[in-house]
Amino acid sequence: MDAFVVQKNKVQKNKTIAPPPDIPEPPIPDWSAMQLADTWPDALDLKSFRGWKELLRALFGKRKTVQPPINLPLQLPKYIFQEFHNLPNGNYSRRFSRGYITGFDLSMLGHMQRARENIARHFNGCQRVLDIGTAGGRTAAAIKARGVERVWGMDPSPYLLAHAASDYPEIDFFPGIAEKIPFADAQLDGISICFVFHEMPPRYIRRALQECRRVLKPGGVLVVAEPSPRQLEPLRWRELLQRAGWSRLYFKALAHHVYEPFLKSWHRIDKADLFEKAGFEKMISQPGMPVNTWALQAPH
Repeated sequence: MDAFVVQKNKVQKNKTIAPPPDIPEPPIPDWSAMQLADTWPDALDLKSFRGWKELLRALFGKRKTVQPPINLPLQLPKYIFQEFHNLPNGNYSRRFSRGYITGFDLSMLGHMQRARENIARHFNGCQRVLDIGTAGGRTAAAIKARGVERVWGMDPSPYLLAHAASDYPEIDFFPGIAEKIPFADAQLDGISICFVFHEMPPRYIRRALQECRRVLKPGGVLVVAEPSPRQLEPLRWRELLQRAGWSRLYFKALAHHVYEPFLKSWHRIDKADLFEKAGFEKMISQPGMPVNTWALQAPH
C-alpha cells in the first residue's frame, strides 16, 4: 500500500520532474489503496476549545507556508505551497480538502456548475481531454458527461485527487502540474483549465500554455475559465439597485476576503497577447460575472 509521510519542517525545493519524452500518457495511481498521511489540520481536536482556537487562528490569522507530505508523487514549485482561499495548510489536508470541494461551489452561488457546463460543451466530438487543476474532479465529470471517451484529471494535491477518484471512478486522476504535462506531443483533443491560472505567477502561466500547445493535437481545443476582473472594480450605488448589483457586491467582498496572492497579476495580463504568443488562435471570448471564459484552438 502506498503511503505519504508528513513533512514537518521544510518545503520541497523548486524542482520538477520531467516525464520521459516517449511516454504517451501518465500512469494512474490506485487511489483506493493509497493511504494519505494526516497533516497538521487533520490532527486538530475540534471537540476541544484549544482545537477550535487553533483553527480560527489558522483561518483568520496570517497566512503560513504549506507543510506538504514528504513523499509526494512529484516535486512541486514553491508557489503551490500557499494557503489559497484561507485554507489551513492549503490543499494538503484530508479534512479540509473535502470541505473545500463542497464549500467552493456553495460560495460561488451556483455559477461554477454553469461555468463547467459551458466549458464542457466546447469538447463535443473530442475523444481525449485533460482537465488541469481538476481539484474535486467536477469539471472533468462535466466533460465526461458530454460523451468524451477518455477524460483525465490532473492536480498537484493528492488529497483532492483521492476525493475526486472516489466520486468519479470513471475518470482517470493523476498528480501533476500544468508546467510539466506528462503526455507525449500531440496526444490530446482538448484541455480544460478552470480557476487555475489566477493561482499561478505569470511566468509559470506562460510555461503552462507552452505545454498545452505541445500536447494538443493540431486543431485541439483549450478552454480557460477564470475569475472576472469585475469583482475588483468599484461598484456604484446605482448598480446596487439592480438585481445583479447585489451579486457583484457579494463577489467583490469574497474576492477581497480570500487569499489569492497572484490574482491581481493575472488580471493585469493582456490575455489576447498571452494566448497569441503561446501559439493559440482565439475562437471565443466570453466575459462575464463572476467567470470569464476563453475557448482557443491550436493551429491545424
